[in-house]
Amino acid sequence: MSPRIETTSPPPIRLTAVPPARGAGRIQAGDRMASGTRITVLMRPLRVPPREQVVARVRALLELGPSARVGRILDERRWSYEPAAIEEHAERMVGRLPDDLGTAEDLPRLRERADPMLPLSLFLGTDRIAVLFDHRLGDGFFAVMVLAALFAEEGVPRVFEGADDRDPLPAALAATFGRHPSRAWNVVRDKLVTAPGAASGPSRVVDGPGSLALHATMMTPDAYRAFSAWTRGRMPRSAAIVAAFQAALRAEGIPVADSGIVLVDLRRYLPSGRATLANFVIGHPLDLRRGPDAAGAQLTRDLHLGRPLAALAVARRPVLRAAPTAETVPEAAVPIVSDMGLLRPLERLPWDGVDPQRPTIEVSVDPATRGGITALTTVLRGRFGVSLSFDSSIFPADRVVAAGERLCTAPLELLPA
Repeated sequence: MSPRIETTSPPPIRLTAVPPARGAGRIQAGDRMASGTRITVLMRPLRVPPREQVVARVRALLELGPSARVGRILDERRWSYEPAAIEEHAERMVGRLPDDLGTAEDLPRLRERADPMLPLSLFLGTDRIAVLFDHRLGDGFFAVMVLAALFAEEGVPRVFEGADDRDPLPAALAATFGRHPSRAWNVVRDKLVTAPGAASGPSRVVDGPGSLALHATMMTPDAYRAFSAWTRGRMPRSAAIVAAFQAALRAEGIPVADSGIVLVDLRRYLPSGRATLANFVIGHPLDLRRGPDAAGAQLTRDLHLGRPLAALAVARRPVLRAAPTAETVPEAAVPIVSDMGLLRPLERLPWDGVDPQRPTIEVSVDPATRGGITALTTVLRGRFGVSLSFDSSIFPADRVVAAGERLCTAPLELLPA
């Protein structure tokens, strides 16, 4: 079944391309930390534009130059950018979404259809679009900006114009700790406290590539309104989600750790006027033993002090790593939450359907974290979506799915009054 051809289409890209220039460089340390991971996004229902229009938009993005990242070709340690190949790459990046790969559960197989030489691939279906990209190109912020550039009515977000591709970490460190030395002292003092999330209890040995499983669901409108009211002014939403998710997993009989992980977007620490398309997120541990309110208070303090930023600086230090073999992971699952928040740049995509208030975005992170179960959450047009990624060779899929549904139907039953 071929993509639907629409007589109306979003306006063309309105930015001026940079002069063509061949480029190459080392992959930044923050981007290398995402090596081996691919992210896939499925959006539906959409009025899918003609392939020719999508190819033209891809071509225009590629012509913006290597700092816009979309046109890069990646190898083990370096990226390259070749203007002479833009036309060819734009054509190869846009393909057809097979009819049997149109749901969230099908996304792991979509990786087999992507061109292994290209870090970004788009698949156009009848009423849905899938986008798969190498995580080294960028994180969730980058993904949202690319989707907005290719399909939103407003055209290319200005973050692509004159993109600053320098490593964002030094600027963030200077703005956070250079201007506020007391924060650095408090981070060092807090390090004397035992870090939450240390592995304890029974463990298991896992070998092989694992088996990525996905499940996408959506919180009911009433549940989302109640959940939002509960969190408002009380704690960061990501802390409430990870606490409720932990309780949901435990209620379904899955052994779960006493700590969780929330992904923190470190762009909050950049100086005013500075933006980045590079990977700039980190998983931050959250101790859940004293309950959601204590965990929320701790996360609020950690974010203020800049502890996640300091943790990234430490994680960037070069270390010698042994060749990967079998892994030992705790039997207790670690709940991981990546809260993307309000996806305002995607609200003006050409959503279709009887109820335009119910667009769906489903996300796959491949491969799944071996010892964790990830819930990636989004808010789009007032709807709260949850995409679960996990290794079904370790965690029973039916119980994880049931936990996700429990989280979305009755979140307040999983949290204190």
